Amino acid sequence: MKRIKQILSNFHIRIIFKALIATLLLSFLYNLVYLFAGFGITDPRLFYAVQVVLSLASSLGFYKICTMVWTPDKEKMSFDVILRVLILQGGWILLISAVIASLAALASSNMVASVFVQLISVVVLIGLIPFQLVYYYSLFLGKKSGKEIFGYIKTVFAAHYRSILNVYCALLLVVMAIDTFSGGPFSLAQGFYVPQILQNVLYVGNPMFSWMYVLFLSTSFGVSLSSMFVIIFFLFLIGFLYAYLDLNLVAYIQKECINVRTRKPKTHR
Repeated sequence: MKRIKQILSNFHIRIIFKALIATLLLSFLYNLVYLFAGFGITDPRLFYAVQVVLSLASSLGFYKICTMVWTPDKEKMSFDVILRVLILQGGWILLISAVIASLAALASSNMVASVFVQLISVVVLIGLIPFQLVYYYSLFLGKKSGKEIFGYIKTVFAAHYRSILNVYCALLLVVMAIDTFSGGPFSLAQGFYVPQILQNVLYVGNPMFSWMYVLFLSTSFGVSLSSMFVIIFFLFLIGFLYAYLDLNLVAYIQKECINVRTRKPKTHR
């Protein structure tokens, strides 16, 4: 019973409410541009460029949403913060789209190499979002130099890497299970191909994508929305649940980071 109460104590609604509304609105705008570009652009290179720009822009929105969870005050984004957020997102884009995707393509005909790429991808998948959130929190605290930022990240993970990764992996498994059932972008129905999952995290990882995708297809092909109402409403509820869980993860990261800051150092006798 105590364990259940402890788990439930990590779920909030009041402190994340504004961020939740912002998440829904920004996801809607992102998906609208993404889907129109996806259906309207025939050149794959141009569409990839649009994906990259949208991913970079979404990282700024994600950081802003995180700060809305971490403080009730309006947090101004300085040029240094914007630059560092974009640098990190650009690094993820290079790692996933250039390195891992290329390795996956080269290793597709070799079983051993393919397994190796899968293992690398799993490590990246598990560490990507937790690292990003702690990185964002270090920027939120005003840390500027690379030494300060990565030193802080190292300190947080040294103290709480198990709890952070456990919570994140549990959330990831929930999302994959629901998406497998509902046909979302993280569905495992066609196998656990991690490089593609990473691509989805990078470009269509916002919580409302499945809902917007089905809605967009329905309107594009002239399908009556009344006949699709149950499915669309169901996917909207799933997206809302994802947003709620994601923002509670953001709040949990702050809790763990505060624990690091307030932890008393051990005295040696």
